[in-house]
Amino acid sequence: MKTLFHDVIMSNMDYIVFVAIVGAFFLSIELIMHRYMRSIGLTKPVLGEKFSMGRAPVVAAVIVFAILFAGWFVVEDGGEQQGLANKRLVEGIAPTFSYELQKMGHQQIRIATPPNDPMYQTILTMVSKWLAINPEIERIYTLRKLPDGTNVFVIAPETFEGDVQHHRPRKERTPIGQPYMVESVELEDAFHGEKTFRIPLGLEAGETISAYVPIVDKFGITEAVLGIDYDAAIWESKISSARRNLMFFLIVLLIPVHTTYWVVFTTRVERFRLKHHAKELSESEDRFRKLSNATFEGIVIADEGQIIDVNQTFASMFGYKQSEMLGMPLLGLVDTSSRAELQDFILSEDDVSYEILGLRADGTQIAIELVGTPCFYEGRIARVVAVRDITERKQAQEIINHMAYHDTLTNLPNRVLFNDRLAEALELAAREGQKLAVMFLDLDRFKLVNDTLGHTMGDKLLKGVAARVSHCVRAGDIVARMGGDEFTILLPNLQSEDEAVEIAQKVIQALAQPFVIDDYELHTTTSIGISLYPEDGQDTQVLMKNADTAMYRAKDQGRNNYRFYAPTMNMRGIERLELENGLRYAVERNELVVYYQPRVNIVTGQIMGMEALVRWEHPQLGLVSPGQFIPLAEETGLIVPIGEWVMQTACRQNKAWQEAGYPPMHVAVNLSARQFQRPGLVERVREVLAESNLEPQYLELEITESITMHDVDFTIATLRELSNMGVLISIDDFGTGYSSLTYLKHFPINTLKIDQSFVREITIDPYNAAIVTTVIYLAQNLKLKVIAEGVETEEQLSYLRDHECDEMQGYLFSRPVPADEFEKLLKARQIIV
Repeated sequence: MKTLFHDVIMSNMDYIVFVAIVGAFFLSIELIMHRYMRSIGLTKPVLGEKFSMGRAPVVAAVIVFAILFAGWFVVEDGGEQQGLANKRLVEGIAPTFSYELQKMGHQQIRIATPPNDPMYQTILTMVSKWLAINPEIERIYTLRKLPDGTNVFVIAPETFEGDVQHHRPRKERTPIGQPYMVESVELEDAFHGEKTFRIPLGLEAGETISAYVPIVDKFGITEAVLGIDYDAAIWESKISSARRNLMFFLIVLLIPVHTTYWVVFTTRVERFRLKHHAKELSESEDRFRKLSNATFEGIVIADEGQIIDVNQTFASMFGYKQSEMLGMPLLGLVDTSSRAELQDFILSEDDVSYEILGLRADGTQIAIELVGTPCFYEGRIARVVAVRDITERKQAQEIINHMAYHDTLTNLPNRVLFNDRLAEALELAAREGQKLAVMFLDLDRFKLVNDTLGHTMGDKLLKGVAARVSHCVRAGDIVARMGGDEFTILLPNLQSEDEAVEIAQKVIQALAQPFVIDDYELHTTTSIGISLYPEDGQDTQVLMKNADTAMYRAKDQGRNNYRFYAPTMNMRGIERLELENGLRYAVERNELVVYYQPRVNIVTGQIMGMEALVRWEHPQLGLVSPGQFIPLAEETGLIVPIGEWVMQTACRQNKAWQEAGYPPMHVAVNLSARQFQRPGLVERVREVLAESNLEPQYLELEITESITMHDVDFTIATLRELSNMGVLISIDDFGTGYSSLTYLKHFPINTLKIDQSFVREITIDPYNAAIVTTVIYLAQNLKLKVIAEGVETEEQLSYLRDHECDEMQGYLFSRPVPADEFEKLLKARQIIV
C-alpha cells in the first residue's frame, strides 16, 4: 500500500506542483487584495463596520477545488493515453522490422559468420537505415540464444548521434557473439514466440524502453529475437507534454474564475467606501470643530475682515467669549502700529505669514503670528487664519540676542558687539570729523588668582573689575569684555587726548583699591594700551591691534600704567616676529653653537667640568644675546628642540674629548621647564647617551627651583629615574626661588649652584655674604657639591676659598668659549694656582 501510494505521488508530481502554483497564485491574489484593503484602510473597522466579502471567497475556493480535483483524473488519463500511444508506435514498427529480417535470410547468419560476409553487411546496412529513418529509436539489434542459454548479439550496427530534438548517444557496432547482459522475463517470453514490451520502473535518466519481437524461420520456429531500444527520456517527455497541455487547459478554465472573483472584490470595495463616505463627511465638521477647540493655536475664519467663526483658543487668547467675537472686525484686535500689515494680510490671496502686535480685551499687547489661507466656508470663499501667541518666544529671542552680544559673566558687551559699535562709531567719526579712542585693558597677574584660589574666585574678581571700570567712563562710552582678563573701552566723540588719559587714570586708580571677596583681600592692577582715530588707524582691526600693542608695551614697562600707541612699537613687534621666524630654522641651518664655560676646582685650580651654553650666530644680526632669544624660545616652545640639540651636541663633544685623551669631566646642560615637563624626557636622555656613547655619570642636568615645585610627585619620579640611570642632578640659581629644604631632602640632588646675584656682592654686602656662607655650609652638611656662579674678582675667589666652596665658574677664569677654544684650556688644564 505504501509503495502504491508512493508510485501514485511520484507519477503525478508535476500535477501536484501545478496545484501548488495555482494555490500560490490565488494566495498571492488574496495578499494583493489584503494589501490594497490595508492601503485604503479597510482592514480595520470603518465607522464601526468591518468590510467583508461574504460567501464569495468560499464559492471561489469550491470552484477552484472542483476544477483541480477533476483535473487530477483528466491529466492522469491523458498521460496514460499518451503512454499507450507511444507503446503502439513501437509495437507497430517492431513486427515490420522482424518480417523484413526474416525475408533477408537472418537465419543464415551464424556466430561464426565473418564481419565481411555479404549477407551480414547487407542486413547491417538495412538496420542502420532504419535507425536513420527513426531518430526516436535509440538502437536496433538481434539476439540469439546459445545452447548454454546465453543470449548473444547477432546484428547490432553502429549508431550515430541524433538531431537536436532527439539526442541519441553514439555507440560502436557490437560484434557477433558478444553476450547481451540484460536479463528480463520479457526477453525470455520473446524467445518463446511472444511479442513483449519492457518498461523499467521509474524511467530514470539513461534508462531505455525495449520491445522484443521473435524472428521465425521458414518452419515457424523462433530462431532469433529483434530488440528495439527506445529512449525513456523521449518517451517520458511525450507523456509530460500531453499532461502539460491538459494543465494549460485547466488554467484557461481558472482564468474566468479569478477574473470574476476580482470583479466581485473591487465592486464590493467601492460600494463599501461609497456607503461610508457620506457618514465621514457628516462627522468631519463636528470633528474639525472639536479639534480646533482642542488645539493650542487660535483659529479664526473671516470674510472680508469680519469674523464669522473662531475656536475657543482664539477667544481665550484675546480675553473674549466665542459668541462675543462673531462679527467683530479683525482690525479691532491689533495694535494701531500693526493695522497696515493686517490689512495687507486680509487682502492677500496667498498663503502668507505675518508677525504683528495684538490687543487683548483688557488693552494689553501680545505678540502674535498669523498664517492664513483661503478656504470654502458654507458655500463662499473665506479666509482661515491660524494665530499663535509668540510673546514668550519673542522674549526668549531677546534673551538669546542679548547672550549672543554680551558676556555671560559680566553682562558687558562682548567682542562681536564691541566691534559692531566701533564700526558704527568710526563711520560717524569719519562723517562728522570727530576723534575717538580705543583702550585695551589686561589685568596684571590675574592668572595667579585662578591658579591659587580657583576659577570661581577669578570670575568674582572679573565681575568686580567690570563694575568698577563701568563707573569710570562717560555716558555713551562702551566697556566690553574681550575674553579672559581682557577688557576694551570705546571713547567716541573725543575732544582731546587728555580725556582718554583722565579715564585711563581713573580706571588704574579704581582697580588699585583692594577687592574683598569671600573674606579674601585681592589686589590687582591693569595695563592699558590706547590707540586714537584717525592718527593710529582708520578701521576696527587696525585700531584694536595697535591698542593691543600699546598694552603690551605698558606691561613691558612695569605694568599698572597706560601707554599711547606709537609706530615704533610695531617696528619692535616686527623685529620680534622676524627673530622668532629665524629661530625656528636656526637648528636646521646650523646657526646655533654650543659654548662651554669651565667649572674650576677652587683649591687645585683645575678644570673639573663645564657648562654647555647655547649661542645663536645669526647670518645678519651676528651673535644674538641669549637674553634675546632664550625667553622667546621658552614662550614659543622652541626651547624643547633647541634644548635637545644642545644636549646631543654637548654629549658628543664630551665623548670626543674623552676619546682624544683628556681626563673625563662632567658636562652640565640646562633643562627648561617645558623640557622637564614634556613626556618621555627620561627616554630621550637615555637615547642621547646611547647615541653619543657617553657614560651617564658624565652628564649633569641643571634645573631651577621653580621647576621642582610645579608638580612635586612628577618631579620626584622623573629625577629618581634620571638618578637611577646615573645622571647627575644640580639645582641652578639656588636661593632665587622657593629655596625649600623639603626638596633638598626628597630630591636626588648632587649639586647646588649659588646664583651670581649673591656672589657679586659677597665682599661688600654682609647679607649676601651670609647667604652664600649658609648655602655652602648647608651643602656640606647634606653631602652635596656646591658651585659658585659669576665669580669675577680675586676678592670673591678668596672669600669662596676661605669658606671651602667646592667649585666655581665665572669671567675671572673664562667666559663661555667655543669648543676649539675650550680644548686649548683643556690642554693647559690648570687655570689658576
